[in-house]
Amino acid sequence: MAIAADLRLTRRMLVKAAAVASAASPTILRSSPIGAQSATPAAGAATDWEGFDRALETAVTSFDVVGAAVSVVSTGDLIYRGMFGVRDLESGAPVTPDTHFMVASTTKSMTALLVATFVDEGVLGWDQPVQEIYPDFRAPADELTRNLRVRDMLNMASGIGEPDAISAFHQGDVTPAQLLQMISGLPVIGPTGSQFFYNGTVYSAGGYLPALALGVGLDDLGSAYAAQMAERVYQPSGMSTARITDDPRPFTDLFATGYAPDLVEGTVRQPFPPVGSYAPAGGTLATHDEMTSYVSMQLNRGVASDGTVVVSPENLEECWKSNVDIPFDKAANPDLEHSGYGMGWLDATYRGGHRFNSHAGGIDGYTTFIALLPDDGIGLVVNTNVGPMSRGLGFVQYISALLLETLFGFNPGAADDAVAQYRAVAQGLADLAADAEPVDEAAIAPWLGYYERGWQLGFDPDGSLRLRQSSRSLPLLAMPDGGYVMASGVAPGILVQFSIDAIGMPAMEIQGLETVRWTTANPA
Repeated sequence: MAIAADLRLTRRMLVKAAAVASAASPTILRSSPIGAQSATPAAGAATDWEGFDRALETAVTSFDVVGAAVSVVSTGDLIYRGMFGVRDLESGAPVTPDTHFMVASTTKSMTALLVATFVDEGVLGWDQPVQEIYPDFRAPADELTRNLRVRDMLNMASGIGEPDAISAFHQGDVTPAQLLQMISGLPVIGPTGSQFFYNGTVYSAGGYLPALALGVGLDDLGSAYAAQMAERVYQPSGMSTARITDDPRPFTDLFATGYAPDLVEGTVRQPFPPVGSYAPAGGTLATHDEMTSYVSMQLNRGVASDGTVVVSPENLEECWKSNVDIPFDKAANPDLEHSGYGMGWLDATYRGGHRFNSHAGGIDGYTTFIALLPDDGIGLVVNTNVGPMSRGLGFVQYISALLLETLFGFNPGAADDAVAQYRAVAQGLADLAADAEPVDEAAIAPWLGYYERGWQLGFDPDGSLRLRQSSRSLPLLAMPDGGYVMASGVAPGILVQFSIDAIGMPAMEIQGLETVRWTTANPA
């Protein structure tokens, strides 16, 4: 049973892992990889892109990935592109460059870019106090209220914490106005700038600062942010169909269906979860081609492929450079010399001074990874339609490590380590599945009903026990100790326990995330 706690994944864990760089195997459908088209300093004629492609083809199977799109670009060329697997298991439609993916937290770099365009125009400044822009701003301490700057909202070093349950399950609960109010109730964890803490609430609030600076009302912040992203980031960067949304279905049929491991069925389709007012931290829908255009624009210091200047190179560099250090294991990363967080980008430096700016994104059914080697003129884009826990995270770690080893020989064996780590996690899930027992309807009956924070526990018509929260429907399996385990979803393997609290009310503990009290019974 102890393995379940180790399987828990939040977006904070996803990004920290990125900082240090199904029952049946999916069908592999392949397009021909593109060989190196020009000799750049980093990716010369000697680079073994065919070997890189073979390794990725093997990795798709090793990590049980349903579908993936991978591109490596230089400042002027597409060096490598591989399309793997299918965007939908039912139809068998292959992944293509035009497939739309939810790209989750890689949106953070786009939000930082948006703010940078307003800094270019003098609408706001990186070191401007937030309260000067939004006088009603309140942080959880008076000193933070007075002194937090624009950059502090985006650099994961605000000194403000955030419960794991928010980023794991509750991003769709509040409006932008309520999100701004929430900040005053979050915990203080230390002085500003003193430690890295991945905080989606604070980051999202930072994304609304340009609209607030322009006098947009609180009720209109969401639509204003989406419009600004379309006008200032997506369109000029060559992302013509990209948009802020929680669900692609109203806008395109060419989207990848999201999948996740399931303790019973192997691989299952996932519902689209709400991101809502947390859109600045993770709400973009884009095609793989569009993500490649975006990374190419970043490599070209803010200039798009058609010559459009999206942002100044000075303020783009501000987004890349570290504001706070992130600890890392030197023994596991012998060639890594420094790791930190900028604004929407992790900023790593490898032996020889090679900078590696990156960010991962993970949400139910999707994992994305983007990276820049800005001084070497190389970029990486990975899109998958498997969730971060556990397949997607391992897969993007593998590709990141493989690229660094292929180009520079850094951290040899790190890609193989990612495979071994994934197999250990997959074995842990398999062990949970082997221990699971049929749900005893009489035993669970006293706990059925509605709980605080939008949770509901009940049976589906097919007899499966489900824990629901907004659009999520998480199957629960019984465990020998009387508890339960999430069998699928954004983080399969999380344990769930039921008890009576101090005042005699039923309570549900989602281990490591939150405890909520029962409120009412399900309808008869």
